[in-house]
Amino acid sequence: MKRAVSLLGLVLILTGFTGIAAADVRYDKINIADFCNNPAAFDGRSIEVSGRVIAINAQSKSLELFDSQSKTVVVVRLSQLPKSERVALINNDVRRVGVSGRARMVGERLVIDAEKIDVLPIETKDQTVPLAVTN
Repeated sequence: MKRAVSLLGLVLILTGFTGIAAADVRYDKINIADFCNNPAAFDGRSIEVSGRVIAINAQSKSLELFDSQSKTVVVVRLSQLPKSERVALINNDVRRVGVSGRARMVGERLVIDAEKIDVLPIETKDQTVPLAVTN
């Protein structure tokens, strides 16, 4: 009995360390244009990309990002995110996001299984704010 309790404690400790290690995932920040040059190099890697949202699936299952420099569309699957986060993406006027997750090649397209999504500010060419005119 004492041995069984010791074994159970060891298993709990090891699974706890595994959980901590899994939570510390490092994402490689990539440029989508780099993907166009060698798409197979990103298959299976944990990556981070950013882009403009051009489409969101009506059932909140996926979205599509567009990179204007490389003219590339990336599919982002949202199935691993909590439903509240998926619904928030649809309900808010989200135009640009940063996506972290596991990259996979499906056919010749890059698909990212999102683990985290951050809403990014919209980039504009003119970052100046006009001054208010007072009389």
